[in-house]
Amino acid sequence: KTMTNEKTTCTKSNMIKTLALSACIALAAGLQPTDGAVTMINLDFNLDDTPDNYTGASANGPIASVGGATWNYMNIPTDAGSNDPTGESLSNLVDDSGAATTVDVALGGTWVGTFDDDASNHLQRDRIYTQFGNTGTVTFSGLIDGGFYNVAMINLPASYSADYTIGGTTLAASGGDAGANLNGPLTFTEGTTHVLFTTVEATGGEITISVKQSSGSAFAPLS
Repeated sequence: KTMTNEKTTCTKSNMIKTLALSACIALAAGLQPTDGAVTMINLDFNLDDTPDNYTGASANGPIASVGGATWNYMNIPTDAGSNDPTGESLSNLVDDSGAATTVDVALGGTWVGTFDDDASNHLQRDRIYTQFGNTGTVTFSGLIDGGFYNVAMINLPASYSADYTIGGTTLAASGGDAGANLNGPLTFTEGTTHVLFTTVEATGGEITISVKQSSGSAFAPLS
């Protein structure tokens, strides 16, 4: 049926959506159906402190917000000095207008830690990361079975190349700064600041993203 690009819309027989993550899960995370009603989900990772409230250009990330600037914050607890995000989850994510959805997210595989940055452009600097050849996973569930989604994942404003995989497709982002300010304007460049998967089918209502260091990289971040 129909298919356009990014901010995207794709339709199969019923609807298509888009998922964007960041530090926009903003991997950053955004969801967009293509039947006229558009849904986008933004997800940020940080520690168990006061979450950042992104507005303006920073709220858009690689996929432009369509209903507002609301973000979901997965606050990783600090336990005895550890901030290991593996096993953390968040249920009933809200869309960018603040409305509840049926979408849940869970972190699996082997993540090593979480970093929360109060410097400029924490949209990219807040992140979870893995290293030592390990693979971290992010699974979205509660999606439309057989529906199509766009998924954007944001890397750091520094050169730490990471491989992001969905199904049999792997895309790499080398890492780069999208802008100096918290609230933008931010300029995202695919393959550097982020990767963007389009028309990803949700099998069984789920999409799983795998994150691993690219060859020669010190670690693999997901903002």
